[in-house]
Amino acid sequence: MALDQRADVACVGDNCVDVWLEDGARSRELAGGNAFNVAVELARLGLAVRYFGAVGDDPQGELILEAADSAGVDSSGVLRLSGPTGRTLVERDESGERRFVFEDEGVASSYRLDDISGELVARHHWAHFSRQPDLAQWAPKLRERGTRCSCDLGLDGGLELLGELAPALDVVFLSSSAAPGRSADELLAQALGAGAPLAVLTLGGDGSVAATGDGRWRADAEPVERVVDTLGAGDAFIAAFIAATLAGGEIEKALRAGARAGALACTRRGLASPLQTDEVPA
Repeated sequence: MALDQRADVACVGDNCVDVWLEDGARSRELAGGNAFNVAVELARLGLAVRYFGAVGDDPQGELILEAADSAGVDSSGVLRLSGPTGRTLVERDESGERRFVFEDEGVASSYRLDDISGELVARHHWAHFSRQPDLAQWAPKLRERGTRCSCDLGLDGGLELLGELAPALDVVFLSSSAAPGRSADELLAQALGAGAPLAVLTLGGDGSVAATGDGRWRADAEPVERVVDTLGAGDAFIAAFIAATLAGGEIEKALRAGARAGALACTRRGLASPLQTDEVPA
């Protein structure tokens, strides 16, 4: 497929059902997971997006597929495997800050790209990955084909993968929340030292910062009048950063776009839920 015939973005990797706990009881299930959330938000931004991953043969797997369809995400790259769809138990405090109580990746943990799916991913301008064990194998091949690659390593254990993955990527996304006690300077230096061409670090309410070997850029966080839920704010940031970059935006502009998207995500429960901002009481 010629470059000008490529679709916009392929998102590859994890999905899960976020199970919200209110007063110690299950209250609601929403589609989630980094790679899936980024796909949803990119589609809402008007990009042509295809999601590659695995869901189980259970009602939760159907929930993921329905959420993809509702958002306009092409889910033809999704495999339905025998077993449970991933799930994450989530709590939030009075300020809207989320906390993960329990995580089980389900069948998503066994998903791998094969030659056919890898060829399909290569037919996109950009491929974003999260929790994809064969990323180190595929990223160099995709970049040789002209597909730009990014990965969210702002998850628990993500920093441990920098040495293996950073040189194979175009953009490494990090989060200060996954590295308490580490300064922005330390995290960016670690990513660049590992070989990341561009490292982007979200800092929660302190905004975001990006760095290459030649420069550094920073953007403030956008104010949020009423924080409903911080879950998915980082994923929304990543999607907007990718969209702005694909549109030809410079790094600082992409950071500002990410800040706006992250702020909007904080006004609703779950990134893959409907866009209404008043659906969950404060």
